[in-house]
Amino acid sequence: MRKPSLLVIFLTVFIDLVGFGIVLPLLPTYSEEYGAGGFLIGVIIASFSVMQFVFAPAWGKLSDRIGRRPVLLISNFGSVVSYAMFALSAWPGLSARDSVVILLVSRVFAGACGANLSVASAYIADITPPEGRSKGMGLIGAAFGLGFLLGPPLGSFSADRLGLSGPGWVAAALCLVNFLLACVLLVESRQAGSGHAVDRPRLAQWGHVLSQPKVGLLIGLYALSTFCFACYECTLPLLLGSPLFHPDDIKEPRALARKLVLAADPVSQFLQIKLSPGLLLTLARTNESQAALRKLFFKELNQHLGSPSFLPNEVREKITLRAETKELAAQKLSGNALKRLNRLLLEDAFPNEFKRQTLYYDKRSIGYLFMYCGLVSVLVQGGVIGRIVKRFGERRVIFASLAIIAASLLLIPYVETLGWLLVALGLVSLGTGINRAPTMGLISMFASPAEQGATMGVAQSAGTLARIVGPPFATTLYAASPHSPYLAAAVVALLAGALTWRYLLASES
Repeated sequence: MRKPSLLVIFLTVFIDLVGFGIVLPLLPTYSEEYGAGGFLIGVIIASFSVMQFVFAPAWGKLSDRIGRRPVLLISNFGSVVSYAMFALSAWPGLSARDSVVILLVSRVFAGACGANLSVASAYIADITPPEGRSKGMGLIGAAFGLGFLLGPPLGSFSADRLGLSGPGWVAAALCLVNFLLACVLLVESRQAGSGHAVDRPRLAQWGHVLSQPKVGLLIGLYALSTFCFACYECTLPLLLGSPLFHPDDIKEPRALARKLVLAADPVSQFLQIKLSPGLLLTLARTNESQAALRKLFFKELNQHLGSPSFLPNEVREKITLRAETKELAAQKLSGNALKRLNRLLLEDAFPNEFKRQTLYYDKRSIGYLFMYCGLVSVLVQGGVIGRIVKRFGERRVIFASLAIIAASLLLIPYVETLGWLLVALGLVSLGTGINRAPTMGLISMFASPAEQGATMGVAQSAGTLARIVGPPFATTLYAASPHSPYLAAAVVALLAGALTWRYLLASES
């Protein structure tokens, strides 16, 4: 009879996370494409975590009773169904509202069946000695990194070649292969002599786990770091892939206001007719602050970017267009592509008043940036993390990871070149890459051998609770001010670092 294998559980989690990586970077842009607003985009993203929060502890406890293998098989098959629904949300005959509903249902179902990470963590804890736990947990981090190395570019490629539904069908097919392979290769890890976990109600189980000082602190730190990552993860496709204006994209709001009021050029004359009378009255005042004018333009202009007649051909002929604008203008466009064209037209018409969107990665290209993040994560977790933890210890590595996360989040919204963007994304990938393995490793070492599944389930639920709060929090802030979710998440990372310094490192000395 075959023995449980780290390689097999790694393969199982890896293939599942490739499917996850295909879909996740596309969720914000798909939601926006279907007409969802800031808060609703966050709700769609968070719905997966809501259901995982509800079901993960139950799956963990069930795996303590009936074994890890059957629970992982159920989770894998649930992924097949959820990604098929994701693909169906892009069916051409559906209304925008129906597409949003199906997209939401697909994420709800995926979350309800999503037990892979917590049960896989328990699987690894079953088959590794305590001193090798952090290294073993690093395999899940490496699988996560590889999933985001291959999944996002595969999602962008399939969206480009197969249309909106392509990524969903590709993810469903991969997860079906994963389910069939797991049926054949995955061996049960839980031994009959491992003991039986105490059967507690859910809230009592949470209370029991969190009442253990070290375990409770580590789970709290894991939740805070996950919250920061969720804020970054769900807004990056919007920050880089949305054609809508940000308030700080209006470099000279007073100069723009004067041009629109005086209407001395053809574009301003047309916009006087297009824009709301209330806005023009406000622009005519001289006492509005720069910040107030930026917010007014931010809200007003974004409402018009999706209009096919925003700047008609007779007005465009009066503008000196860039090559990129001319190329887009020659195509038949809709959705975000049309918004992108109208933004470029305004940038060309008012080059001194608008900041150019130099970094733009839509659904056909955003996946390649996530691939880069996955590559950094793989390089960190695919062997380096074990040596780092061995040299510095879990506690110092956790503190360093939170400091790196905070620094990267402060940098990301302000970069204006690809080089600095790659530096910032590399730092956030490094920070998150070295955070999970030592945190989960310490949790598993402090947890009872008979309650590994239940403890990991609570830890995973704490992480998913952070993923519930993070996306609607971040996308709502983003809708008001695109930089604010990054600044807020950086403050949270600094707070988590301070808690680590005070209560984790201090107890080590």
